[in-house]
Amino acid sequence: MGISARWRAVIAVVVLGTAGLLYYLYDPARSQLAPKCSFKLLTGWDCPGCGAQRMVHSLLHLDFASAWQANPFLLCMMPVLILLGFSALWRNRYPRMYATFNSPIAIAAVGVAIVLWTVLRNIF
Repeated sequence: MGISARWRAVIAVVVLGTAGLLYYLYDPARSQLAPKCSFKLLTGWDCPGCGAQRMVHSLLHLDFASAWQANPFLLCMMPVLILLGFSALWRNRYPRMYATFNSPIAIAAVGVAIVLWTVLRNIF
């Protein structure tokens, strides 16, 4: 017997709310508690998610310019990520949305965008 959709939603809200509160209170750029990027530590290159913690902190403080500076790609991808999460949580209620966001074309498009962003951000 699995967890119902309602409990999954409650758990997601509690986890996201707790993480949001932590990122609001602690600036990852100044906090020793913030996890560091293993990819950057090993290679010296920025991964596609580098700056995500700073971006979330900036967004929670409504500082959109700093959020853009931290990771513009991820900032632009936020609506897609939110829709992906929503479609995963409610896949039985909205199966067409789930199928669209998890189609091979959608997955390939996001994969190509991530690779291009990673290459371009490390070149320039």
